[in-house]
Amino acid sequence: MTVVVIAGGSQPEIVEFVNLAKNFYGEKLQFVVFDKADNIDPNHFWTYYHCANDQEVAQQAVNYVATGSGQVLMKGLIQSHILLKALVQDKFDLKKQILLSHIALIKLPQVANRSFLLTDGAMNIAPTTTTMIEIVDNVLVVAHKLGMVQPKIALISSAENFNPKMPSSVLAKEVAKHFQDRTTSLVFGPLSLDLALSPQAVQRKHYHGPIMGDADVIVVPNIDTGNVLYKAFALFAGAQVGGMITGAKVPVILTSRSDTAQSKFYSLQLALRQLDIEV
Repeated sequence: MTVVVIAGGSQPEIVEFVNLAKNFYGEKLQFVVFDKADNIDPNHFWTYYHCANDQEVAQQAVNYVATGSGQVLMKGLIQSHILLKALVQDKFDLKKQILLSHIALIKLPQVANRSFLLTDGAMNIAPTTTTMIEIVDNVLVVAHKLGMVQPKIALISSAENFNPKMPSSVLAKEVAKHFQDRTTSLVFGPLSLDLALSPQAVQRKHYHGPIMGDADVIVVPNIDTGNVLYKAFALFAGAQVGGMITGAKVPVILTSRSDTAQSKFYSLQLALRQLDIEV
């Protein structure tokens, strides 16, 4: 049995999400909710613990997984920075990697069986070369868990031609150089988004390169780019999106408070794959 710990459950989408998960997984999953609201049914789908405020919600939820009582941590109706501040506290000892980073799984409805990973649109604001290398290392772990043997990782910039005056272009070139001898992945950049994801754009531009519209992973140069892309895919492209934090000892589901119950369920499936639980 796997226990999912939710920090903040007083939201209709959370109830709907738990319904979806219970119907799909049955008794394989149990849910524990920490919240400050007084109107939550303590016997409604989950075990419920009342807290005084959001800070206590975060502390208690993180402590629950840190002590081994829960295997997945999930952000509910609570601000991300409050939960993440608790997550990285030394007393909980939950950091596994040097860096925590956000990874989203995007599935586009326009293209059958087309999905890719997007990182990092929620954690690292303006990555340096060293930080970006760690972001790529983190996403490689997730990609391999998803069955990608040699994932194609595109380092996004405005154009595929190197421009020393463009910081994202310089960053992409330096990171790609670091991974050039890896056999477990293909890391390439700079590359524009259309050439990374669209074979049609590749044909129209007569582009040839190691990634030609078939990227498995999109690595953005900063949090603004990643956040805008994530929300644009979800809100305007009808994409299925799921998000999680990687680099911790447990999967941490981190979605926007505006995300749908289906999106939260998709995030849960992504997190469970990291525990080798079939979905």
